Amino acid sequence: MKILCDVGNTFTKILLVSKQVKYYIVETSKFIPFVKKFSSSELFVSTVVDEVKNKLNKLRQKFKKIKIITCKDLSEFIKINYNTKNLGSDRILSAFFCKELFGGETLIISCGSAIVLDYINKKCEYVGGEIFPGVKMLTKVLYQTTSKLPLLKIKRISASKLIGKDTKECISAGIVNFCLSGMKNFVNNLKPRTIVVTGGDADLFFKNLMCKKKYKISNLVVLGIALWGYYKHILSEDEIKKIFRYKEIF
Repeated sequence: MKILCDVGNTFTKILLVSKQVKYYIVETSKFIPFVKKFSSSELFVSTVVDEVKNKLNKLRQKFKKIKIITCKDLSEFIKINYNTKNLGSDRILSAFFCKELFGGETLIISCGSAIVLDYINKKCEYVGGEIFPGVKMLTKVLYQTTSKLPLLKIKRISASKLIGKDTKECISAGIVNFCLSGMKNFVNNLKPRTIVVTGGDADLFFKNLMCKKKYKISNLVVLGIALWGYYKHILSEDEIKKIFRYKEIF
């Protein structure tokens, strides 16, 4: 069995590839106990969480193989015109996957705790982008740095209103439009041919981004690991076909 893992700070996305494909989301704190159940497997991991890296390194003898993917591993498949010292493999895996599917002039917008914009230029080079606070981060900042503004639950955030009629609606409108303005400014200046939106808050912004070709894809990092694995002859043609037919991952 091959296990493909996108390990984030809070949650981890896991794809089990054997006779069947299975997809799981677990809390990152429970990731190591989860994968220990499959100790005879090959494990391919993207993570920026140092604690997870350290724990995986201690488990190497218990698994058939553990590979922690780095930016260097992707450099033969995508030119990286960026200082890679602090560049997470998650961003490059997403860029690699989108470059292979959509070509150059592609903007990737990851909508999580932070909003991360990554751009692939017309030469199909990864050239960097922007990072600014996301919805969850902004709600916490407003609550923690003011005396009367409430902590708004994420499920109460809506992209449907420009002008709020009470405090909670104003917070919702302000946060969404703050983030959206940053995205639109990037789009207006770079004029990408394709926009790919991903992350837990993608639905808040997708409809309001103007581009002829735009796509919402849930698991870019895991898909990037899968495609990299296929190019490196780790995954067979049959396995990669099974992954791309598995609708739940998209």
